[in-house]
Amino acid sequence: MEYHVKTIVHMKVTLKSYGFILTIQDLSPNIGVFWYFFAEVFDFFRSFFLIVFHGNILLLIVPLAIRLNHRPCFLAFVYIVLSSMLKSYPSVGDSALYLGLLGLFAYELKDMQYSFFLFSGYVGVSLFSPVMHNLWIWRGTGNANFYFATAIGYAFLQIILVIESVSAMLNHDRMLTKLTTAKLQNVKS
Repeated sequence: MEYHVKTIVHMKVTLKSYGFILTIQDLSPNIGVFWYFFAEVFDFFRSFFLIVFHGNILLLIVPLAIRLNHRPCFLAFVYIVLSSMLKSYPSVGDSALYLGLLGLFAYELKDMQYSFFLFSGYVGVSLFSPVMHNLWIWRGTGNANFYFATAIGYAFLQIILVIESVSAMLNHDRMLTKLTTAKLQNVKS
């Protein structure tokens, strides 16, 4: 009997914590984009878009694992960026995690094309987001679109970071393959 009660309590706690994240019941503003979308969507379509939004990350797992199977640490980095980008309730701590891990791949990612744009964009979003939140929530002089614009900018920067880092890593791997092939051909001849 005692085991059965503990199991029921454990299931309730699990449903309350993970069910809350999956059903997106709290539409309070955050740095993510889900809150604004689900505040605007009709209740009739809510279940459909919950499946689409949460299923989006599942579509990215297998292709990335196939393409980056030789770089498991970088694959974990990309998964962390994607999960923080597609979370229903993201925080700035999520970006601090993957930006801290970015230094692990400094040599491989040195040829990223838009690194200055990304750095400037992250600084801009970090400055504008609290300002827009203050204007909208506390002063009442702005509206949700101001704050949502910073959230869209933040999501855009995360997308560019994933695309550029994966592209730079694959270019680095191609260069290594080309160099090793050339050295092997020189040794053979």
